[in-house]
Amino acid sequence: MAPVPLTYRLLLIGLLPLIAGVLYSRGQKYDPALIDFNTTMRQEVPGAALPQVIQTSQPLPVAQDIAGFQRMSEAYRYTKENLYEHVDGHAEYFISAGFQGLTVTEYIPSGSTVTQAEIQVEVYDMGKSIQAFGVLADESGENPPLVPVGTMGYKTSGGVNFIKGRYYVKISVFSPKTPVIKFAKGFADTLSTGQDSFQVFSKFPDLGKVESTRFVKEGYRGLDFLHNVMEREYSTGKGRIKVALMSGSDLEIRSLMSSFLDYFGKSGMQYHIIESSGRDVYRVIDKYEGNWFLIRSRDAIFGVFGTDDKEILKYFIEKQGGESS
Repeated sequence: MAPVPLTYRLLLIGLLPLIAGVLYSRGQKYDPALIDFNTTMRQEVPGAALPQVIQTSQPLPVAQDIAGFQRMSEAYRYTKENLYEHVDGHAEYFISAGFQGLTVTEYIPSGSTVTQAEIQVEVYDMGKSIQAFGVLADESGENPPLVPVGTMGYKTSGGVNFIKGRYYVKISVFSPKTPVIKFAKGFADTLSTGQDSFQVFSKFPDLGKVESTRFVKEGYRGLDFLHNVMEREYSTGKGRIKVALMSGSDLEIRSLMSSFLDYFGKSGMQYHIIESSGRDVYRVIDKYEGNWFLIRSRDAIFGVFGTDDKEILKYFIEKQGGESS
């Protein structure tokens, strides 16, 4: 190959400063979003870093004035993605319990010009009333001081907690003079239960003195298909009896009953069908737990443990009288 003439080489060397100048000039006209990673994230995931202001289309109403208090500002909505910003370290618990969304509002006395909130309200949408109850049961501890607010309202060191339908509500006050019960009742009246009012306790029969009530989110008695189970223990004249209640729609109850029968078949657990008032009741022969009853109604299934006496069945038939099996 013939060598490049010296003239061309000098010309190319002379062009290098000119090319560099052009590149520098064009380089000043950049789009900051191309290298500002925070800006890019905000564009792609709106609201992921900050709570979203509640839109009027949200099903949860947020009252402006309640019991002598006015809302300070807009309500904020937290989702599963950013719940950790409000309950850092506890978000996973709520999400695993069925959490759908959180609405947070703050209130000050009506007509006041103060800038610090006197009341904060947190409304956790737990999807179902039974799941809202599960969270309340976990957070209330044993024997909380009950108050007549919502369902199972109780007093805390800083306010009042209660459930209403699918909502778990936490009201915190920052002044000991705040009439928290009056406010809580007023706020509870603004919430609608819709078709999911919490009526689980009314399904339990009256067998005697109630010793304890507990909620099991999943894996009741080691069975992976049993979720959201309410268990109540009674003291009776014949000893202690435990009643497990699994409630749901007719379709859910049919599916759950199918799971029980499938479990009996695979485990080799025997059972006998007892007809009681035109209703099928299963007497389960369990060498580990002792014999127990499985009773199905239209919207619930009961497991009765601690007795093998068929006399117990009349309490469930009477309680569920009129329903089809």
